[in-house]
Amino acid sequence: MPIFIGMLRPSGATLRMVLYGISSCPTPTRNNSGERLGGVKKAAGFLKGDTFLIISGDALTDLNLTNLIKFHQKKGTIATIVLTQVEDPSDYGVVLIDEENQITGFQEKPPRENALSNLANSGIYVFEPEIFDLIPEGVFYDFGRDLFPLLLEKKIPFCGYTHSDYWNDVGDLEMYQQGNFDALSGKVKVKIPGTLVQEGIWVGEDCEIQEGVIMAPPICIGNNCLIKKNAKLLGPVIIGNETVVDERAVLYKGIKWGSGYIGKDASVIGGIVGYATFLKDQSAVLQNAVVGSGCVIEGGTIIHSSVKVMPNQIVENDRH
Repeated sequence: MPIFIGMLRPSGATLRMVLYGISSCPTPTRNNSGERLGGVKKAAGFLKGDTFLIISGDALTDLNLTNLIKFHQKKGTIATIVLTQVEDPSDYGVVLIDEENQITGFQEKPPRENALSNLANSGIYVFEPEIFDLIPEGVFYDFGRDLFPLLLEKKIPFCGYTHSDYWNDVGDLEMYQQGNFDALSGKVKVKIPGTLVQEGIWVGEDCEIQEGVIMAPPICIGNNCLIKKNAKLLGPVIIGNETVVDERAVLYKGIKWGSGYIGKDASVIGGIVGYATFLKDQSAVLQNAVVGSGCVIEGGTIIHSSVKVMPNQIVENDRH
């Protein structure tokens, strides 16, 4: 039976997966990417000699794992890297493969005009347990900088698996937001919480949506939310549990985590607002701006595009 190892971020973020016929073993990793393989090696005793799968904790994907494992087993190599076609290779480490899908080289974030491949390393790997023989004890060791170059140097065959499923490297706020909106629009196969009350609109339990509210899908509203009269939710919009959206507030391409308050005539336009944050009346969070959890944005304050407000701050009208 293949084994799954999840590479978790040090922040303690939860990794969620649905796996059938695959055991799982989440393992933490520190910020220093050189410790990633050390974390994997700590799970060696759990593996019991099985093929194992590694997925980075910041990947959003509906990759067909059964097809991946079958490909790996058919090739019979020590390792398989999942590859995703990308438009701009300069944002990624890209992988070169031959006609047999064997990996022949790498380029790290090459300029578009110099890129020899558009196949990005997705951070998803399948390994045979023999790989541990190549990982030294007690030193920093990384997949891309150390292990894969060693396989090339020793001429140990390993393969690339190119897929057409959804994949998003949720490594920054822009991609995090895009991943959420892709889920709402059905581009990635995930279960949206709540009840589908009409096409593209999911509403959680014990919510009250008052008269005059305008909702344009896709929208997901969590449990125990109150959306007051004449508010406008213009999708894609995500509202977490126990949030109050007051009268005439506007959310457009916005994400509001659970709890907190969006005041009268306040707006979230392309921004992200954290847990238990209060936007008072006539305040605004604009495109690509992020307000951390536990903040209070005083009335009339505008958080301008791309501004980041750290958690637990009080932002007054003269500090935007």
